Amino acid sequence: MPNVFKDTASYAQSQLDPEIPRPVTEYTIHVTIRSMQCGAFIGSMLGPMAVLLTQKERNRQKYVNSFTRGGQAGALVGAAMGPFLTYLDLRGLCDLVLYGKCYSLKFDEDALRRDRAAVFSGAVGLLSSGAPGFILGLDVSFVFSKMINFFRSTD
Repeated sequence: MPNVFKDTASYAQSQLDPEIPRPVTEYTIHVTIRSMQCGAFIGSMLGPMAVLLTQKERNRQKYVNSFTRGGQAGALVGAAMGPFLTYLDLRGLCDLVLYGKCYSLKFDEDALRRDRAAVFSGAVGLLSSGAPGFILGLDVSFVFSKMINFFRSTD
């Protein structure tokens, strides 16, 4: 299994393993997953609001379709923005700082849990219900990760 996907797949790895062969790729995967998750959430909220504001005839199917289309559009924008956001974040950094970011990300349990939840819930939703399930899975993992972060920060 390539090192890039070891953490996302819950592969057990000792904390003494300092090998990060492709730090830019690992950081790009993390940023892309998070931007897709955020984009899907924003798009799935804006889609039904657009139907509410523009359509005279409102029915449940129009809201479901707009939720799915908005979420898909947001996830696609997030997937396209992930490498660009990584570039913006990493430009001008020396290799040592990049390596430090990737090393700390590799052993940050909260970040790994959020990435795993996004990948797992999106995959389960896609396999069970198609595109609406994928978007709902990404949205649920996004909301739960934000709730967990909020409750952990208040302790």
